Amino acid sequence: MKRLIASTVVAATLALSLPVVGAEPATLVPADASFTLVTNPSKLLQSRLGETILDLIRKDEPQIDEVIDKLSETVGIDLRTSLGKTILFGTGYDRGDFALIADIGPTSGNINGLLLTAPGYDSSVYREKVIVHSPPAEDEAGHSDRIYCALPKRPGLGANPGAEGNPGAGTYYLVASFNPERTRAMIDQTLDTDAPLMLEGADEGTLIEVWFSGLPELARLAGPHGGPPSAVAEMVQRAHLSLSDSGDSVASELTLTMVDGLRAQQVFELLRGGLAMLQLAATAEPQAQPLADLGQMINIQHNPDDTDVTASFNCSYDRLEQLLDTLEGM
Repeated sequence: MKRLIASTVVAATLALSLPVVGAEPATLVPADASFTLVTNPSKLLQSRLGETILDLIRKDEPQIDEVIDKLSETVGIDLRTSLGKTILFGTGYDRGDFALIADIGPTSGNINGLLLTAPGYDSSVYREKVIVHSPPAEDEAGHSDRIYCALPKRPGLGANPGAEGNPGAGTYYLVASFNPERTRAMIDQTLDTDAPLMLEGADEGTLIEVWFSGLPELARLAGPHGGPPSAVAEMVQRAHLSLSDSGDSVASELTLTMVDGLRAQQVFELLRGGLAMLQLAATAEPQAQPLADLGQMINIQHNPDDTDVTASFNCSYDRLEQLLDTLEGM
């Protein structure tokens, strides 16, 4: 089980990657996206937080660094440094609404060739420039459909166009969706408009960001038997969660936007009261003291009549490592 968890964490970290692109009017992420998950695997792996996570994995999987190196050699891309910003988004919460875009750097590596090994693989050539791969996929119910993915090259000069090992111009994007028209549209935007991934840019130290709208719909899908969403979910119009690294500390911030100021005040009281109850319960049990310590690092804020409620967390890496060691020994 530990081996499976470690492998899943690393695979998820490596799968989510893409570099930041300058803002332009047209973006590959549509303005009406219901959710957007943005991460930068290379930045995460090179951060102190990434190293802390890898140290935890190495205790059970001492070969993890070798696995990353071998995987990099297989795909032909340095997974530690070449993967930039990666975005998973959806115009709804059905499987067919999902799409992925990622900046994989100045080379497509061996990905086009490796996709040939997928069972049931099919493909076509689009605009005489790009192979649109179409491997089969199954959902949780066993229904089969296809993923349509491609590796178009975004025009533009590289950092050192004439250098050995540098193809000279552009950046490769990995674009994928369950809709062939959407995938072809993302290819067109990449080839013709130099479209950036999205307009909302993160701070330099941001490692992961998530935006959600339509939370009642999401809660309904996630709830038992598709029942009605919780009262809180009905109030939330939009949510934003970020995880960032400052070099010596890690910080996270969650902002919930409610329908009005009264509902925001109500949710603020819920979160503040819930945090106090957690700390009270933790202090009553000596072994749960690390949870009480974590609770003291959370700050919940709301301004009167404002529709936003913000919960922020900030912890130095020295303190975080102490807490992790304590939790591991429990």
